[in-house]
Amino acid sequence: MQLLSNYIGDDNLRVASRAIAAINNSSGAGPCIRGLVICSCGSTGRVIDSVKKLTRLVERDVFDFVLTFAGVSTMDSVAVPALNRFIENVYVYDMKIWDALEESFGEDRHALNQSPVMLSYADIEIGKDNVPRREIETRVLAYSNLKDGRPWGLDIYQCWNQNCQAPAYNMIFHPHGKQHFGMRWLETKMRFECLKCHMTQKSIPCPTWIHAARSQNYGRVWYHWPLSISQKNEIGIIC
Repeated sequence: MQLLSNYIGDDNLRVASRAIAAINNSSGAGPCIRGLVICSCGSTGRVIDSVKKLTRLVERDVFDFVLTFAGVSTMDSVAVPALNRFIENVYVYDMKIWDALEESFGEDRHALNQSPVMLSYADIEIGKDNVPRREIETRVLAYSNLKDGRPWGLDIYQCWNQNCQAPAYNMIFHPHGKQHFGMRWLETKMRFECLKCHMTQKSIPCPTWIHAARSQNYGRVWYHWPLSISQKNEIGIIC
């Protein structure tokens, strides 16, 4: 909110939001999609307080979606081509916001491999009474890459040893047991070895809250964001 206040101004933001909301609530008009894209460092979509503030912009009906990045860093030259396709999908081809993300970043391995994408959005449905209704979701779209220390797209994974808690970049991940492909690829279990404490864990199933993205390509996943305490515990993060 401070960023928007500094560059747009509270009054201008409030007036614009109300004007567009009035259009969207008018019979036979809209919906006009209001979006905010933040191309900044990964902490914008990674730090919990930041995520909650960005989500509130959608909950308060200031924007219909807020997109930012949730990796360690963001390279504009890699992210912008997929970002352009996302904007085109939303505003030119009139795709639903989440579908537009899956059809842009979800189809660009280089962009998604460089940084996960956080999207807070309102799924707008027009009822029989011609009145739009909003359901708010905040998700992360990520690329699963065991070799780079991102099992199921989770670069925040940690060693299960409570006295170690080594981060994912200090661990080695491999598939374990029978490997599945196609629509069943998430059924493949994994194993890890911690390079710090040398703990080894085998036959680790994919968490049930990890979902395969609707993509024709292998390795794309999504999950709700931020994670709950129990979800963090499941991937070795002790809260």
